[in-house]
Order: sequence, then C-alpha cells, then structure tokens
Amino acid sequence: MLKVLLNAALSATVLVGLLFSFESYAEWRSDEQSIMGTEVNVTAWHHDDDVLSRVLADVMAEMRRIDAALSPFKPQSELSLVNLNSAMSPYAISAELSFLIDKSLYFGNLSDGAFDITFASVGRYYDYRNKVQPKARQRDALLSAINYQHVKLNKLKQTLFFTHPHVYIDLGGIAKGYAVDRAAQILHDAGVRHATVSAGGDSRVLGDKRGRPWIIGIKNPRQKPGEPSSIIRLPLANVAVSTSGDYERFFIDETTGERVHHILNPKTGSSAAGVVSVTVMGDLGVDTDPLSTTVFVLGVEKGLALINNLPGFDCVIIDRHGEAHYSDGLIDPNVS
Repeated sequence: MLKVLLNAALSATVLVGLLFSFESYAEWRSDEQSIMGTEVNVTAWHHDDDVLSRVLADVMAEMRRIDAALSPFKPQSELSLVNLNSAMSPYAISAELSFLIDKSLYFGNLSDGAFDITFASVGRYYDYRNKVQPKARQRDALLSAINYQHVKLNKLKQTLFFTHPHVYIDLGGIAKGYAVDRAAQILHDAGVRHATVSAGGDSRVLGDKRGRPWIIGIKNPRQKPGEPSSIIRLPLANVAVSTSGDYERFFIDETTGERVHHILNPKTGSSAAGVVSVTVMGDLGVDTDPLSTTVFVLGVEKGLALINNLPGFDCVIIDRHGEAHYSDGLIDPNVS
C-alpha cells in the first residue's frame, strides 16, 4: 500500500506526531482543544476563511459529542449505562455504538482475542496517575470476565447483553480512531480537501499539503538529551495513522522496576510485553486504531503476519530492544 522510504536512525521507541511548518497562507487555520482525555488538533486549508471557522468548530463539537457518548469516566455516557445494565438483560443501544461494538468484535475474532474490549473488566482497576494496579488475587478473580465472546450484540434489535456478571467494556482502543474519521468526514463534506486531524496517537491526513506530502513523524518517547525527537519520518497523503505505545499511560512499579502501562494482554490482565510501539497505516482510523493495539499485544512475529495478510495496511513495530520491524509494504531504510 505505502511504498515509502523511512529516513531515520532507528534506536528507540516511538510516538506518532504530526510535524508540519505553518505556512503564511491566510487560508490555513488550526485549532487545538483538550477532549477525550487528550489533545485534539485540527489543521485545514480552504479558500474561504468563514468556511474554515465553521468547520473547525463543527469538528470540535463532534469530538465532544463522541466523548460524551463513549467515555467510561462520564456516569451518564451511553457506554457507562451499557456497563451498568447489560449484564442484567439485553440493553438497547444506539446505531453508532452498535457499529463500534460490531467492529470491535470483528477484530476480537480476527486476532483470537488479542483485541478485546472486555479488557476493562480488569483494566478499570488500574490507576496510572496514582500508580495503582489490581492485586494478583483480584486480577485472577476477574480474569474470566475478559473474553469478547461474553459480549452478545443483536444487530437487528440493536441490543447488547453480557453473559458474565463482571464484564466491563472500554472502547479506548477504537473510539479515537473513529472520532478522527468522523472529523475527516465533516471536513470533506464542507469542501475541505487538505487537512490533518489528530487525537492522541490517532491521526487522519486529508489530501496532501497543497502539492507536498504531509510528514508524519514517529517520535522517540524516551528521548535523551541530544537525541532527535523524531526518528522516523513518513511522507503521506490520504491516510489514517494510529500508534499504540507503552509510554502513553504508565508508571514504574517501585517493587519490580517494571513498566506498568495501559495496553493489557487480555489473556493475563497485565501489561503486554515485548513491544514498545506499533504504528499502523490504512484508510480508516476505526481500523488502524484497534489494529495498532492488536499488533502490540500479538508481538513482532504474529503482528507482522497479521498485517501482511490484510490488504491495505502497513505497520512499523519497535521492539523492547529498540529495533524496528516493517510490514511488507514498507521499505526498510537499512536495506539498499
């Protein structure tokens, strides 16, 4: 899909960030707001400044709407009400949530459970800001609740039912990718053909940068003094990019010295090990977002095998030794 040359010294871990210089065009506009627990950034070009002002406001309003519906931290969000009620009887849900649950279950089946929205049955007891994790006894007691097959979606009746009393779901592995897709659609429908949207590790690139590609930088999150902040640069257009990394939400266990991060292995209820960062590229964020999590959990060998068997996707994986691994559609810069 993406035959690109990755120009960089690959020696550490990564984080996707949009790297662009602001030009002096009057028609370029940007906005940044804190939504969905992260920074949402939009930069767009249009010949009509009034159109840009309106569409940027519409994008941010849509981001806030999605956050209000899908946040597990808002008691009255649809997701919170689902978690409160779906283990008792089939619970009526919106078409939007039905779509996202269906997509999540698809990736659960595709990955044999490496992507699993029921990870939150244990994951809800982690508090990375306060360095709290569930005790081994609590984790083991709840582990049986982590199984995407406990989630029964009736697409015809648009209802959801959990077959295990302790199931709790979280759409953190797909919601931001979906949100940037919705933002890109709003921009496109308003006639915007050159734009970027990012929400944390998820980005959509609309068109190019008026004759030049947008440059997506994969950054080094453990950057040391004197080291470059971006170690891989990807020239791209019309693409979704999602990164999952062990540096987004984490703390260091004071007893073991291990990094406790938010990407959990559904089979253990503990932080997935072996990979530091995964960046996936494809057409839609609603696909690249869950795939980056999936590949992170699967690891290098199984993760690359999955991506190489999925048409239209590519990825870069950084393992715990700082070595980069590329899917078949990318060109390793170390190979002449």
